[in-house]
Amino acid sequence: MTVFRKDLTDMQLDYRERHTDEIRTEKIAGETFVKWSYENKAGNRLMAMLLNRKWFSALAGMVQDRRFSRKRVAAFIREMNIDLSEADREMPEAYHSFNDFFTRQLKPEARPVHSSQHRLVSPADGRMLGYQMIHNLQMLQIKGQSFTITDLLQNEQEAEMFKSGSAIVIRLSPVDYHRFHFPCDGIPGPARTIKGRYDSVNPVALRARPGIYCRNRRDVTMMKTLQAGNMAFIEVGATLVGSVCQTYSAGMPVSKGLEKGYFQFGGSTVILLFEKGRIKIDEDLLNNTEAGYETLVKMGEAIADITK
Repeated sequence: MTVFRKDLTDMQLDYRERHTDEIRTEKIAGETFVKWSYENKAGNRLMAMLLNRKWFSALAGMVQDRRFSRKRVAAFIREMNIDLSEADREMPEAYHSFNDFFTRQLKPEARPVHSSQHRLVSPADGRMLGYQMIHNLQMLQIKGQSFTITDLLQNEQEAEMFKSGSAIVIRLSPVDYHRFHFPCDGIPGPARTIKGRYDSVNPVALRARPGIYCRNRRDVTMMKTLQAGNMAFIEVGATLVGSVCQTYSAGMPVSKGLEKGYFQFGGSTVILLFEKGRIKIDEDLLNNTEAGYETLVKMGEAIADITK
């Protein structure tokens, strides 16, 4: 099982930029409040009583849908240094609400999809951890945590399918493009919702609350891929995520890069599970994970070979 070489406190905001190989420090939206919520006793109580409840995230989502919330868009773009030239609407005033901006679509040329049928692509923009082998059913050491595939999927039969398989975890921050896409061709089944809480998925929360991915609300889609066997596509909700919206049609063939859905306001996570020996994750991603760094990837870029 992968063990991080760095102490979590030292690495919590660091990630590696894939194309330059530089180590960067992530800027967290509302960082002071997030740290207070998870590292302070009073903050912990508030989180337990209010902030990670479904109704609170739903209410926050409704607020972000209101027209008055559009006033936040320009300031958020400036604060988080977001490149809006990639979006299909480049001007802040073109968005009707903050959620309209948050779920923005990009120009097709902004995220080219790697064309080789022998390469798996990233399903989303975000910070990635890769695990070539899940030993038995013990899940990844995500930010110093371990849990089981059974806990994650809440289905023993599905979990057994991925015994000794591979896993990819992509964490989206609020600044990222928040639509997710299929990483390969295949036929997806329906999305199955597992009810749960709405804890934050940023590194501060992941350190403070072991097992968040197994406690949070999540959608699980089983997919029969064309080249890579069975795959589980899991979307994990988080604090202030109003909803996880699926835009695909279950049972219909999909092609690599086709949109599957999107997260409304808040940081979120996508997890992919593959059967044993079906994919070979790129060495740079595995090495970065082993060294304790997430790697910034973009939707559509190649991240693994499809081996069978």
